Amino acid sequence: MGLITDLSVVVATHNAAAVIVESLQALCAQRVLEPVEHVERIEIIEPVEGVEIIVADSSTDETPALVRSFTGVRLLHFEEPLTIPELRGRGVAVANGGVIAILDPFAIVAGNWTREVLKAHRESPHPVIGGAVDLHERYDSSLFAWAIYINEYGLFMPPVEGGAVAIVPGCNVSYKRAALFDGDRPRFEVFWKTFVNWDLQNAGAVLWLAPNICVRLVKPVPFMGFLSSRFDHGRCFAGMRRAAWSPWRRSVYAAASVLLPPLMLWRWGRVYWAKRRQRTKLVLTLPLQLMLFGVWAVGEACGYMLGTGRSCRRLFY
Repeated sequence: MGLITDLSVVVATHNAAAVIVESLQALCAQRVLEPVEHVERIEIIEPVEGVEIIVADSSTDETPALVRSFTGVRLLHFEEPLTIPELRGRGVAVANGGVIAILDPFAIVAGNWTREVLKAHRESPHPVIGGAVDLHERYDSSLFAWAIYINEYGLFMPPVEGGAVAIVPGCNVSYKRAALFDGDRPRFEVFWKTFVNWDLQNAGAVLWLAPNICVRLVKPVPFMGFLSSRFDHGRCFAGMRRAAWSPWRRSVYAAASVLLPPLMLWRWGRVYWAKRRQRTKLVLTLPLQLMLFGVWAVGEACGYMLGTGRSCRRLFY
């Protein structure tokens, strides 16, 4: 199959009606010939041809209807409650682009995002390129919003240094097509970002960060809901890792999970502090950070000892 686009953007959504319009407005503003009614509030740097937008959705709210109101956006709606990794896999499987980007509906792209993604892939041989993640200005007054943002994406708050990195943000990452496909066949039916990237790294790939590829986070989720999701993410992650491990190794990792909260807080906090921005937010959210990392650690311990349980089936954001 010949490629018909330069860039495919895959957005996986589950009950994202509160943010999907703003997310798609920002994306569609960067395409050629997008209807004015959807982009009149967005700053258009310079439209780009050859951009395909795919929304893979399993929502029960108004999200599908809102997506259908955008001309040229391809909606893949599934009635069954698919998880975000499953939806991403479905979206990637039908993508036609030479570069395939993965976005969250909570990620509002900057005005030059598409051009910067394509530029980075033209100039860099690396198959996996991530970008920066800032907090949207209309959420910067809430400590809960800051706690969620720092916990998930504080490592990628601008300024970020370009170059080889150990991790890239799951809400702002793109791949050369050859990394995700064997010919016309997608390599990953379910798109677990961490495991996909580990697989590519084991094959010799280097993860790369491009500072000018920037999104702003708008994640209006209840703090307690996010806290619960940290447990499920931790348990699912550990449960998937343990599959081929011996009982002894599982026990060691489960016991070591108690060290994760201070270790993760140190790693995240050290990088965040060095940016010399919004340091007060980190200090004020320290108790919340410890709570979030602690719940993740409990999830990991459960995953190593007991497996994934139902946690992998509850990952909807």
